[in-house]
Amino acid sequence: MRKKEIFLRVVCALCILLVLTGGGFWLRAREVANQSVHNATFIMDTVMQQDVYGPQAQEAIEQVQNRISDMEKELSLYQSDSDIARLNEAAGKEAVEVSDETYCILKQAKDLCEQVPDAFALTIAPLTLAWGITTDQPRVLTQAEIDELLPLVDDDSLILQDGQAMLLRSGQAVDLGGIAKGAACDVAREVYEDLEIEHALLNLGGSTIYAKGTKPDGTPFRIGFRDPEGDQESAIVSFDLKDAVFSTSGGYERYFEQDGVRYQHILDPRTGWPAESDILSVGVLSENGAQADFYSTALYVLGKEKTLEYMKDGVTAIMLCEDGVLYASTAFESSLELLSDEYQVVYVE
Repeated sequence: MRKKEIFLRVVCALCILLVLTGGGFWLRAREVANQSVHNATFIMDTVMQQDVYGPQAQEAIEQVQNRISDMEKELSLYQSDSDIARLNEAAGKEAVEVSDETYCILKQAKDLCEQVPDAFALTIAPLTLAWGITTDQPRVLTQAEIDELLPLVDDDSLILQDGQAMLLRSGQAVDLGGIAKGAACDVAREVYEDLEIEHALLNLGGSTIYAKGTKPDGTPFRIGFRDPEGDQESAIVSFDLKDAVFSTSGGYERYFEQDGVRYQHILDPRTGWPAESDILSVGVLSENGAQADFYSTALYVLGKEKTLEYMKDGVTAIMLCEDGVLYASTAFESSLELLSDEYQVVYVE
């Protein structure tokens, strides 16, 4: 056989081998990209579930857990060595140095509170602790007790400057519980982006959910808006969620009953009592998790009419009211599916 023929046959054989192995490589690469890791852990007083896809899925899950665990230790109202506990202990005495993350969350929360006055207060903690609704020993306060504590609810007394925080009056205290889960979603987004995760779903107790991209096959993640009268698996509507956080607030989430009266955990900073809202549940959609969490709490306190005003002014939300009507921003219209015949949907432009 001539050298030229031998050379051509070798080249052809190498080309065939390259095609075959290359095809196998890309198939395996696609399989790795589509690999999913599911994890559930108890954190922030709830169950956090992550479904993450891709070759770095396990690392992403571990980093998210560690970052959120660290954040919880800094923001906890109940851990004595947390940034927030140290800030509260020093109230009326001195400023305390806090971590960069705590400082940024405090700054963001205070800015948001100024946008929605009287509906959300960072300095609600004296009342939160006195009511104890999320603890094992809740109790109904007297009006005299509330009147004594209400003057301490004053966010203007929270001073933030150069990485330090201070409460001006003794007895004041900060509670970030109404924004922490949303902030945790923002931490998760940072981790996913750093590790180039394109597909992930994070669920914090069913009330705060973050979707990164779509599923690997391109179909969107779909989530439900819970029926307050049903169990956690029941939903009134479902819709697509992509690159955003959906946070829900309602009086059905945590409460206690005494003498036939239900006292739910969301307090009205104007009265010091659990909020009396004509909203059963409200969920807010935002690319920023802390903002979604904040607005869902604030709008619940404000009630139906004010919430409709905010929705018309650009807040993307779904609201179920006592009259059985489900109000939804038009941003949901293209993917929203009604799952119950008991309700009607009214879109808000």
